[in-house]
Amino acid sequence: MPSISACRLDVLVDDEEKLIGFIAAYLQISEYELFRIAYLKWFDRPILGHRLDYVFKEYLASSKAPYWVNDFARKAHGKFLAGELNYKDYGIKRRVCDRRTKIKGWVITILLFILLAIYSYMISRYPSY
Repeated sequence: MPSISACRLDVLVDDEEKLIGFIAAYLQISEYELFRIAYLKWFDRPILGHRLDYVFKEYLASSKAPYWVNDFARKAHGKFLAGELNYKDYGIKRRVCDRRTKIKGWVITILLFILLAIYSYMISRYPSY
């Protein structure tokens, strides 16, 4: 997990918008995803997609988060200060890139480079008017 300077943490307590962004960044998720997780933790049921869109748009417009998001961020901040904040506790899954996927990526990159070289050669051979 990223290390955070202790002298910057006192600023987060006063500004809930920064606290939400900090927790989202620490958990390596978007603020939108943090809203989804906060709703699930507060109400014990998932939020509907259109409802989450509406609430998040209101947050973006006014910078005022719902009480359940602020509560989640404060509790997560408390866990962070205690050294207990872990993404696994919230059902967040990390994408794992295995060897096969890396090889596919390199093969595609090399093929694209070869195609670019062929295209550049063909363009340079085309007569200009």
